[in-house]
Amino acid sequence: MNTRTKTAGFFAAVAAGALIVAGCSDSDDGAGHSMDSMGSMSMTTSAPPAESSSDRNAADVMWTQMMIPHHQQAVEMAALAQGRTENAELLELASRIQAAQDPEIELMTSWLTAWGEPTMTNEGMDHSSMGDMGDMSGMMSADDMATLENAIGAEFDRAWLEMMIAHHQGAIDSSRAIQANGTNEQVDELAGKIVAGQQAEIEQMKAMLGQ
Repeated sequence: MNTRTKTAGFFAAVAAGALIVAGCSDSDDGAGHSMDSMGSMSMTTSAPPAESSSDRNAADVMWTQMMIPHHQQAVEMAALAQGRTENAELLELASRIQAAQDPEIELMTSWLTAWGEPTMTNEGMDHSSMGDMGDMSGMMSADDMATLENAIGAEFDRAWLEMMIAHHQGAIDSSRAIQANGTNEQVDELAGKIVAGQQAEIEQMKAMLGQ
């Protein structure tokens, strides 16, 4: 399945753009504020968003805007497991993904609101018109999502696991790029949680596939 090859190009572009920002926008550098509520993957919106422009750079804003629809699609994929599989481990993992990423969506949305930046959402998004983001960030296409919706049992399990691995890898690649190139401490903290949590889930999913 070609979904496992969808991650590299887009986030290479994100990293390159972030490097340009880091090299050209010294005025954006500044101390962020630590997140006291980020002790687990299931975060709340209680951490106060940084509001001054010096707390972030353009790469932080772009990453946050892109990660919201990325998370939203993972939640949609997790919801599809109900009624399509009886695999208890997969159902538990899907529930865990949804429980972790829903609060992260709320948190990132609160940051963008505080920053006065627009929010991108996955609701109603036409993935066929997303260009490089649809092809290379781990985002599933409309055809991919239709495949999941129409599968059941062992066929669903394999397709879901393979797609979610690709989806998680996209988030990890992006999160590592923003840790290297962003300036906001809250963004850096969340990116670290995403890398740690989703890498562990990738290892679990690979084991479920016998890899």
